[in-house]
Amino acid sequence: MNILKAQYANDVFTTEAEAISRSMDLGLDGVTHVSDYNGQAVFMPAASHEAYLAFYEQGEAGDEPQEPSVDRIEALRAIVAEVIGKKMTKSIEGKILKTDDEQRLVYGWASVVTENGEAVVDRQGDVIEADTLVKAVNEFMEHVRVGKAMHTGEQVGVVVHSLPITKEIGDSLGIQSDREGWVVAYKVFDDAVWDMVKSGELAAFSIGGRAIKEEI
Repeated sequence: MNILKAQYANDVFTTEAEAISRSMDLGLDGVTHVSDYNGQAVFMPAASHEAYLAFYEQGEAGDEPQEPSVDRIEALRAIVAEVIGKKMTKSIEGKILKTDDEQRLVYGWASVVTENGEAVVDRQGDVIEADTLVKAVNEFMEHVRVGKAMHTGEQVGVVVHSLPITKEIGDSLGIQSDREGWVVAYKVFDDAVWDMVKSGELAAFSIGGRAIKEEI
């Protein structure tokens, strides 16, 4: 069976929590397995790679995927709790600093890469250089702009304002900041996600992606 590369890439995750969420979206009850993707161990939905392929083969045959057995918002809450509790994410997070109820906008730092001139180290011991972040932000805003809950599932919002802040950019605009990073305004479409933002259950932005690591 031929699975589109884009579809396969959507089902590959570096954290188990993200794969569990995707598994729930697909109606697979949160079941996941570890697979090999370009020489790297990754998490994927379904009990095995054979079961994963069979799931899409069944879909191509015209069968509708089964509905998730867990209520969506409760499933999302479970994923949030797991990510926060286990601190599994490889993303760099920034707190939501302001919300606009009328427009369903949330403002804040999507990523902070330096603070007071010192590199910010994420939970996995990684850092992102300011110039590298700017290039990634530009690529994201030009071609993607889509936001998902916990990096998986369907689109739940979109980035409507974006400003990468480096020392050079800040100086040129007359902006003084002790941080370098990425400031965004994100519009939330999804009712369940907005409820979680308002309750404080979702209180931070998190950027995801793949990168080539270099030892420092």
